[in-house]
Amino acid sequence: MATVKTNIWNLKVGDRITFTNSVNYKVDILVTRVEEKSWYALGRNSYGTLQSYAKYPDFKIIRNEA
Repeated sequence: MATVKTNIWNLKVGDRITFTNSVNYKVDILVTRVEEKSWYALGRNSYGTLQSYAKYPDFKIIRNEA
C-alpha cells in the first residue's frame, strides 16, 4: 500500500497562520508541533480545521525562515 502524504500544507514548527475570522477578529496562530497527520498550536489541531481557516479571504501561512 502506498504512503499517502497527509501534511498537504507542508507546515513546519514556527510557521504562523493568520486570518480575520467571521466576527472581524484578527487571528494569529503559531505552529508549535507538527506530526504526520496533525499540527498543534495552543489548543488547536488538525488539518481539517486548517481547511476551514483557509476559507477566509485574508488567510495566510507565514513560513518560518529560520
